Amino acid sequence: MTPADAAELLAHCAAFDRRTIGEADARAWARALHDVPLDDDLLDAVAEHYAHTDKWITVAQVRDMRARIRVGRIDAAHPVYDGNPDESGEQFVARRQAQITAAAEGKLPARTITQAIGAGPSPKLLALTATVVHPVDETDEPAPYVDEATRAEIRATLPGNRAALVELDVDCPNTRCRAARRHLCKSSRGKELRGTVHGQRRDAYATRHAQCPDCGAPPRHPCTTPEPHPARVRAAVADRPVPNRHHLDRLMRTPPAPRESRARHTSGGQHR
Repeated sequence: MTPADAAELLAHCAAFDRRTIGEADARAWARALHDVPLDDDLLDAVAEHYAHTDKWITVAQVRDMRARIRVGRIDAAHPVYDGNPDESGEQFVARRQAQITAAAEGKLPARTITQAIGAGPSPKLLALTATVVHPVDETDEPAPYVDEATRAEIRATLPGNRAALVELDVDCPNTRCRAARRHLCKSSRGKELRGTVHGQRRDAYATRHAQCPDCGAPPRHPCTTPEPHPARVRAAVADRPVPNRHHLDRLMRTPPAPRESRARHTSGGQHR
């Protein structure tokens, strides 16, 4: 780079940071960038710098940013040199360096490593496969792996208590819970109740959905007593789904885990 090239580069920088340029600046930058030509990569490096920061660019940053741009092209091109058995070492180094320089300057197109080493399918094979590939219609929806009837049958046999909690259809009136519809009740410690609901929620569900066999109160009407009759509560949950019988049998066959015994000590060191 000559002082004239450095002055042009500094003028390009001044368009971004409004710096003042003198002869001494041009000579100093030319000496620091003596091995770097004034090319498009150098100007792109300055533009890339000011696209992300408003700080003045330095000589080191210009050199580093230009190198990154060129290395990125080399990595994308994956230059591979097969070599020549009859060439000398100097010829190999020169030709290999020329290939890398061409990749850095963008003269080699970006390609995968498979394409670079020639390991991809041949053009003849690609032409052959193009004639036998069956086109896929994107509008066609794939058939389900399991039909809906079988899926419903399988789902009905799966164990689980959450589906059996029909009381989740109503809000929980318990003042310490207030669980919304379709949400599990929570204990006073905030833990979800997986297999049951609060009694007030059970009564609210029975009042909403069942007719009382004792007093004849229709759904959505309270019983003649302060709380729903037990027969009304039983009628409301008569259709509750039953967990899988095999799951219950397995639970009954599994012995409970032994309780861990702990030694109790007194302050005097004697056992009770």
